[in-house]
Amino acid sequence: MLHYYTLLAKKHQYFLFFLTNSIKIPTFAKSFASLKKEVSNYFTPTINNTKNLNHMKISHIEHIGIAVPDLEKAIAYYETVLGLKCYKKEVVEDQKVTTAFIKVGDTKIELLEATSPESTIAKFIEKNGGRGGMHHIAFAVEDGVANALAESEEKGVKLIDKAPRGGADGLQIAFLHPKSTEAVLTELCEDPNK
Repeated sequence: MLHYYTLLAKKHQYFLFFLTNSIKIPTFAKSFASLKKEVSNYFTPTINNTKNLNHMKISHIEHIGIAVPDLEKAIAYYETVLGLKCYKKEVVEDQKVTTAFIKVGDTKIELLEATSPESTIAKFIEKNGGRGGMHHIAFAVEDGVANALAESEEKGVKLIDKAPRGGADGLQIAFLHPKSTEAVLTELCEDPNK
């Protein structure tokens, strides 16, 4: 094991220096499994104890957001190959996207195409080698997005949105940061008309 640490120290000196000085791990004295656990604990956000806290009321998966480089091509795939139907397209100016909705049972698929290179969708597609992919999952909350955000923040979840905002399909929405949601961008939604 000492040989592994020596090799690791030579190749990743700066990283180990950061770890040993920031979280006080005596690197050469710990086993690899112990070191790995310490590192994981340091970089994984802590979710506060939830035993005595309220839980948001999620009724269903509202939609699955899929980033696409070409909206018309994506719609054609869902309609021609899968036999589904796009029932609505909408430009969401403040998010710099055009969306298309496809219903599958009670759940929607939201296809998202960037309308600007500065949009989060354009950046996501660029990071994904120019291809689209699953961008986020959205849950419908019955007790309101504002309440769900407050509950999430109380539990130690990092928020992208501090307050609900208008989204596509007439919904009030807010996002939770993937660093706190097991690496999945999570959207909370409510229909203000219900």
